[in-house]
Amino acid sequence: MKKSTDLTGTAVTGSSAGFAPPVVKPARRGFGMPKHWLVKTLMVLAAFVFIYPLAVTLIESLRYGDSFPTAEQYGELLITNNAALPYFWNSVFYSLVITVSCVVLSFPLGFVFAKVKFPGRNIIFFIFIIAMMLPFQSIALSMYIQLRDLHMLNSRWSLIMPLVFSPFAVFLFRQFIKSVPPELLDYTTLETSSAFKVLWYAVLPQTKPAIAAVSVMVFCDAWNMVEPVRYFINFKQLEIRPMSVILSELPSKVYFSAAAVYIIPIVLLFLLFKDSLVASMERFHWD
Repeated sequence: MKKSTDLTGTAVTGSSAGFAPPVVKPARRGFGMPKHWLVKTLMVLAAFVFIYPLAVTLIESLRYGDSFPTAEQYGELLITNNAALPYFWNSVFYSLVITVSCVVLSFPLGFVFAKVKFPGRNIIFFIFIIAMMLPFQSIALSMYIQLRDLHMLNSRWSLIMPLVFSPFAVFLFRQFIKSVPPELLDYTTLETSSAFKVLWYAVLPQTKPAIAAVSVMVFCDAWNMVEPVRYFINFKQLEIRPMSVILSELPSKVYFSAAAVYIIPIVLLFLLFKDSLVASMERFHWD
């Protein structure tokens, strides 16, 4: 091996006399898929799983006997045998009343838990979290007793009141309102001492996407109500039931058209408020 000397005269071998040339390894060829393509593939598969039942429902709603495509199923459901229409409008009525009432009640409560300091605030909010985690079946008996004492059983109020007071909506509003800058509230309180004006002029403009998101979630929850109808309505008050519990009672030849009509309001809500849902999720605070 060739030897050389360094500046001190010490003999060194060729391998230590200078930097060794970099070793270039050949690129490994395999069948691996880039990470971002894997994520996209999983997202497409998940989207397909959710879209497939909707697509089948819409396609089958255009089939009537051996005829395809045809709107005869919709004609049978909405014109010839329109027994489902009153229940559809019941669902619209319940969902709108519950959504508006829930937002009006939950928004101020969310503001109180987010920005107002008072003794026991964290304990009360913790109780709200526990109530949010409880399944409806665990509190159905206490709700039944309250509705009975208030003489609301077997009425429309027995379907509205259990869903108006939503700990989940309070929790969401609280997390959204926490992102409102405290300096904005301080400046507003210098202009007015009215809590209503602070909410209206300072908090509301900052949380419009959140209000839209919560409204969509509450509307969907009310639209799909089942348990309150089963527990608080007897067989003598069948005409006040929503459409969510009578789909299985319709003739089999209009199953798919009824399901399509039932799905339409939810799909329209998502399309109308899609941007608000995305914007609200970006501003959501878990802490």
